[in-house]
Amino acid sequence: MKTAFTLLELIVVIAIIGIMAAIGSSSFRSHYLRDDVHFIVSKIQEAHFKGIGYEHNGFGIEESTPDYNHGCIELRKDALNNSALNTTPHYHLHVEDFDYGTLCFDAKGRPHHNNFQASTLLTTQKLLNFTYSGKSHSIIIEPVSGYAIIKQ
Repeated sequence: MKTAFTLLELIVVIAIIGIMAAIGSSSFRSHYLRDDVHFIVSKIQEAHFKGIGYEHNGFGIEESTPDYNHGCIELRKDALNNSALNTTPHYHLHVEDFDYGTLCFDAKGRPHHNNFQASTLLTTQKLLNFTYSGKSHSIIIEPVSGYAIIKQ
């Protein structure tokens, strides 16, 4: 009569559990690049919506200076990390360092580079590339609509 498991049976069961754990852990691994790109797109969309909802010329006062605090986003890693600290829960970017300058949106939702003059209006797609661990994703900013599209 057999009352215990043999050593060989225990080794086989442990090996099967190890293989299952290795396969299962890879599916729970964080996707830092994907998460970072989605975070950056959400910040661009937030600036886009703020730009649409805000009159930059001082609500009818013709000689007022434009307010660049609304509808603009600094597309630098350190600036986005600092803005992430003001959100709950906090988010930390993992992508490699980048600097794409300032992107502003006017009251019509059109993207501008750095400020709201007619000469700074984007006329072609703006491509933002992000890399992490040898992989890369891109964000495309459309020139007329200001939409941010993720390209993998």
